[in-house]
Amino acid sequence: MKSTNNWHGGKLINPGRSLIRNTVIGCLLALQLVPVVSAEFPLTAFQANYELYYGKSKVANAQIKLSRSGDIWHWRLTTDPTGLLSLLTSKEPTSETIFSRVDGSHKIQSIRIAKGGDKDKQPETAQFDWNSRQVDMMRKGVQNIEPLAGDVYDYLSIHLLSAKMLDQDLQQAQVEFYYKGRLVKAELKQLGKARLELKDKVIDVMILEQSVEGSKTKSTYYYDPGTPYIPMKIETAKPGKTTTTMLFRSKLQ
Repeated sequence: MKSTNNWHGGKLINPGRSLIRNTVIGCLLALQLVPVVSAEFPLTAFQANYELYYGKSKVANAQIKLSRSGDIWHWRLTTDPTGLLSLLTSKEPTSETIFSRVDGSHKIQSIRIAKGGDKDKQPETAQFDWNSRQVDMMRKGVQNIEPLAGDVYDYLSIHLLSAKMLDQDLQQAQVEFYYKGRLVKAELKQLGKARLELKDKVIDVMILEQSVEGSKTKSTYYYDPGTPYIPMKIETAKPGKTTTTMLFRSKLQ
């Protein structure tokens, strides 16, 4: 029988093994050329509890809750004054954002911000009509209707964008943003990593900073990469003003 081995460069080469080796190497090289796309972190209902600080003084307890009914999601932030603040006001401000989410894409349906809580007679509202592509906004009795060009975020749904940026390692994004009865531009950018001390532990977090057109206030969000939709800390700072901080305390699934 004729040998299938070949002599090459002083070494005996088996063409069958050589073919297998070259095929494996080719596949490995091809895999390196294919971009790795990570699966988006799943969005699930939750309830997260926070302490709200004005400077170093605790002034309220807060809660962010996300619930779901089919493709419709309901984000709600409530604030319950404590300590000296509870003696000055009985109001429990609320903020609600209802949005649909299909195949990873969201569309805000409505926004309601009530400084006087659920009994507020004149809350700030925004109704989104994606069929006619316009949003009807009402703030302090003044109506404003604007066209919708694309996705819109607000101070609750911005966590969807944060999670997307962390998942895809996007360093910066500019989006349409609802702000005080108007649609404006907002920018969100990654600032890097840090260690955050919570009540009973220290965790690694990713930091993102948000600026909004027409506002001097900047919001800084701290996220545990394992739960990117739930901020561990939110700082709201304005030049010359006292910083307010929401600090994560516990979560109910």
